[in-house]
Amino acid sequence: MKHAFLDNKPILLQPETYNRIPFWRMAARQDQVRCPACASPLRLIAGISFEPYFAHPEGVSCPSSEQADVLPPDWLQAQEEAAAATAPLLEDKPAEEDVDDDTEMIGSFRLPQKRTIGSSVTVPPPTPKPPIFRKRLTPKKSIQHLAEQKRNEPLHPGQQRAVHTTDGPLLILAGAGSGKTRVMTARTAHLIQDLGVEPKKIMVVTFTTKAAEEIRQRIARQLLPGQARELVAGTFHSIFYRMLLHHQPTLWDQQRLLKKEWQKWRLLRETGALLGHDDLLTLKENEALDALGVISRWKNEYILPHDVAYREPANDTERQAQQLYPVYEEAKKKHNWFDFDDMLIGCYEMLREDAQLLRRYQERITHVMVDEFQDINRIQYETVKLLAAPQNNLCVIGDDDQSIYGFRGSDPQYILGFTKDFPEAQTITLEVNYRSHSSIVSLGYSLIGHNRERWEKECRSFHREEGDTYLFEPEDEEEQASRIVDEIIHRQERGAILGECAILFRTNESARPILERLSEAGISFHYTQEEDSFYQRQTVRWTLQYLRLAMNPDDTDALKEILPTLYISQEMWNALRSQAILEDLPILHVLPQMTQLKPYQRKHLQAVADILTSCRECSAAQALELIFEDGKLREYLKKRAKNREDGKDRWSDELQQILAAAKRHATVPDFLHYIDQMAIREKEWRTQRPLPDEAVHVLSIHRAKGLEYDHVFLPDLVEGALPHEYTLDELRKGGSAALEEERRLLYVAITRARHSLCIGIPRERFGRKTRISRFVAEMGR
Repeated sequence: MKHAFLDNKPILLQPETYNRIPFWRMAARQDQVRCPACASPLRLIAGISFEPYFAHPEGVSCPSSEQADVLPPDWLQAQEEAAAATAPLLEDKPAEEDVDDDTEMIGSFRLPQKRTIGSSVTVPPPTPKPPIFRKRLTPKKSIQHLAEQKRNEPLHPGQQRAVHTTDGPLLILAGAGSGKTRVMTARTAHLIQDLGVEPKKIMVVTFTTKAAEEIRQRIARQLLPGQARELVAGTFHSIFYRMLLHHQPTLWDQQRLLKKEWQKWRLLRETGALLGHDDLLTLKENEALDALGVISRWKNEYILPHDVAYREPANDTERQAQQLYPVYEEAKKKHNWFDFDDMLIGCYEMLREDAQLLRRYQERITHVMVDEFQDINRIQYETVKLLAAPQNNLCVIGDDDQSIYGFRGSDPQYILGFTKDFPEAQTITLEVNYRSHSSIVSLGYSLIGHNRERWEKECRSFHREEGDTYLFEPEDEEEQASRIVDEIIHRQERGAILGECAILFRTNESARPILERLSEAGISFHYTQEEDSFYQRQTVRWTLQYLRLAMNPDDTDALKEILPTLYISQEMWNALRSQAILEDLPILHVLPQMTQLKPYQRKHLQAVADILTSCRECSAAQALELIFEDGKLREYLKKRAKNREDGKDRWSDELQQILAAAKRHATVPDFLHYIDQMAIREKEWRTQRPLPDEAVHVLSIHRAKGLEYDHVFLPDLVEGALPHEYTLDELRKGGSAALEEERRLLYVAITRARHSLCIGIPRERFGRKTRISRFVAEMGR
């Protein structure tokens, strides 16, 4: 149904009122939205591909529900007129007696001006422009379909040519969904079965163990038993490491492998390697990890310590990496450790320096095939060229439009320059997309055509069905998550499999509200935790402890944790606790009375105590605003982050995120109870592994590369998210490479979808107004 009652006033779902959906949704969660026929609570369902509506919860039977949307026209008109007349009553406007110069009072505290604070779940802020609830995104460029007479062939002509071209260097440009794994499998089988090449003379290199195993399994179904096992197949690291272990076993004990960045930092700290390097001794852990990341990128490009000694660093991180690089390498050498990058360098140098050994490998391996060639780095490429010589039966398969791992040292210039390195190379383009419906293929094609550094390709779709491509504009990231979850439920009710739904995000910040809405809805999901829980981050923990202390002024654990934000030393903790016991007072009330403190400190602490007392009468969002502003938590965090380079605005984004989450709860106890539930559920996310078909996939776009799903959701397609803020900074400096990689990243995301693609553009994100991503205009209209 389209209409309901809220606080005995009619509300009507129509385009003019869609901006109120987030507030009506929250009111419905508190059973404040009622059925006009039976007066029972209603839910608000607002997804993407359908118009929003009110519905009774499952199991509730309304005797008049079938007639609810076919009431007499005069009654419905009366409700519409009443809704229009009472619209101002539903806006975010305090009562006259509570207004003083546009500032609301909570106890003796004024709420900060010019801030939107949800004092009631039924109160939407005024919106100057109606949001786009949902519209279809039409591609700017249309593409051709595969000719009918070729649709039933196992391999189309381009694929057949790629399979049968086996002599000399070959570049196969395999667009998204073009069946490159099928071609690699067929090509390998053709070499063995038709040309008589021994399996052990074929090397197939992939970028993931999963891809190597998939190719091996497919080939095993076409070959004699045991032949597939003879293939030299695996990732760069696995193949190169096996070679090192065979020829230099004493140097490459796997027990001495540094697998994680934090293990490298621990080696430097615990072995005393930094002693005598004063600048490095002051490095914070996050700075050291960033510098080690730069060192890894240099090593992948075969840039050694003596090469960087005289380079002009581009920023502070490169300067720190420049100083740390020789120290790190010396520490590894001294204590017999190595990292993944050393495997690549070690294998390359072993082959380059031992001509006899290299010749043995070149005689044994007659055909080399490299998958995902657009992601290769210099050290991998140079090693492959050594192994493929002198026959140069080197087949590289990839798509320069999907090169998205620049932060790991990969560079699309290697695939773009392959024919310059091998002038005799043939080039074959696999132009048919077998995966996605035509409108999705066209969107990706329209977008990626704006990149200048790329191979020009034609693109065709195997499917004649257009597919669904939607753009929707929620009020903020919280409503965006609710819309996506409602859409997934809607599709599941119509037969969609949860495992064929994926939510792809650019940065981890986008994941939190989505995971919470999925959890609330009871929908299983797969999510790889890539960093600490949001609610376990230091900024968020401090904020929550303030709220806990407001509810219980004798919560010693909460007060102990926030002491740094009050500029109170840990040494004073025992004295404070003893004083509270002696006076039999809540520990918060004792704090401003501590005589060891200076008068201005006691004055501030008394103000904090008064603020926390006032918070008990506030909504959760109001309480947070008082703590952030009057309690000066925001000021403390700003000072704390001043000299930290690791994302200067991260603390601010975290405050905005927790504020957005708090606006969904009427009281502080409700919000804290919700946080406790989320903490319990998060433990389940980490331990439970539902079956693939029974869970929605929530993952980063980088992790989604190589995967495909029926229904894909892309949240936060706004400037600063995609393209990322870092990219915009580089663009302002005159560099376009980062922007082209972001465009490739979005292209990868779009082409994961088979049947439908839904793109979210929140009007507000982290409490800030957004601008629609430039990529939207590039790909569609």
